[in-house]
Amino acid sequence: MLSSVLGGLGNLIGLTVTGLLIKDMLGSATWIGTGNASMQIGTAAGAYSLSRLMNRKGRRPGLALGYLIGFGGGVVLALSDKGGTYPLLLVGLFLFGFANTANQQARFAAADVVTDDRRARAVGIVVWSTTIGVVLGPILSGPLGRAVEPLGIPEYGGSFLVGGFVFIFASVVCWTVLRPDPLTISRELRPAVPGVEVPEVDIRACLRRPIVRLALVALIVGQMVMVGIMSTTSVHLKDHGHSTSSVGITISLHVLGMYAAAPITGWLSDRLGRLPVIMGGGMLLAVSGLLAAVADPDASFAIDFALLLLGLGWNMNFVAGSALLTDGVTPAERPRVQGIADMATFISAAAAALAGGFLLNSAGYPRLSVGGAVFAAASVVVVLAFRQSATPPSIPAPPAAPSAEPVSPSRRR
Repeated sequence: MLSSVLGGLGNLIGLTVTGLLIKDMLGSATWIGTGNASMQIGTAAGAYSLSRLMNRKGRRPGLALGYLIGFGGGVVLALSDKGGTYPLLLVGLFLFGFANTANQQARFAAADVVTDDRRARAVGIVVWSTTIGVVLGPILSGPLGRAVEPLGIPEYGGSFLVGGFVFIFASVVCWTVLRPDPLTISRELRPAVPGVEVPEVDIRACLRRPIVRLALVALIVGQMVMVGIMSTTSVHLKDHGHSTSSVGITISLHVLGMYAAAPITGWLSDRLGRLPVIMGGGMLLAVSGLLAAVADPDASFAIDFALLLLGLGWNMNFVAGSALLTDGVTPAERPRVQGIADMATFISAAAAALAGGFLLNSAGYPRLSVGGAVFAAASVVVVLAFRQSATPPSIPAPPAAPSAEPVSPSRRR
């Protein structure tokens, strides 16, 4: 929870100004999506590589390394803004994405250390803990960025530099405090069945399971709709005369919706089931997209409310989808499949961020938001159609202990 607070703070101190930095550097909003796309690709690359490390060494070294790489990204981003170098900016955002990977994978570490019937609540509590950092991040982004201007770093690059330094503290927390390793606890809670050999992880077989596919639909659609709309909102508001502080408040309300309700979402997922919560999240995403499309951009209240709902819909998909994904794989399969799932999710989000910049410039913010709403509504139909096939994999039961008392033929009858 503590590393998630710090990781969320570091991420949002920097990411709040991504679109603004690229627009200032290139002089156009057309390519603003490339920044978020580069960060999402970095998150996907981190999910693949760090999950492989965690599968061998445990959660602790993977999370700590992800935050450290994110710190390096913050330094590179500060240098890119100082020198006005766009390619270097994309490299920095790619590295910055590794810290986002660590923050996202922390929820699976939480799922490791509890019994199966409390899994969604554990995921929800860790996601909720991120609220403190991600709400404060956009508000602090401007003041902290300006605070390092005496070092010769411009405001936007300074925001990334400060965010990177916050990642160092998150890395230290993971390395020193996260003991014993969550995967060790998971294996103690779910010991191997005596006499049953654990097979090699077959990723393709795992991805063919309907329960895993529905979890991927929830995670991918939620991330794409959220990123596509959120990443363009700051530029949309700026173009209509809103200040950086006003944009920061809008983004803070959005991330409040993303994280604050997570314990309730987790509780509902454990009580009502994962799929009803996922369908509710998809419907909220659709409503938020339609509301953002018709909102008056000169008065930010309606867009603030739409972004709050957008965050809440993402939260429902994210928490319930993460729990459903963990339900759909065995303990031995979890690190690899969870890494593959996050990789697919963030590659899709990168595509959404990249498309968002072009759509904002060519079609406009209202049409972009309507497109997101249609996409979210379609995912609800898919989950509803295939909900009956979402069953967890069977795990062999341990062999029964031999009876100490002999059983007579009459008792057997």
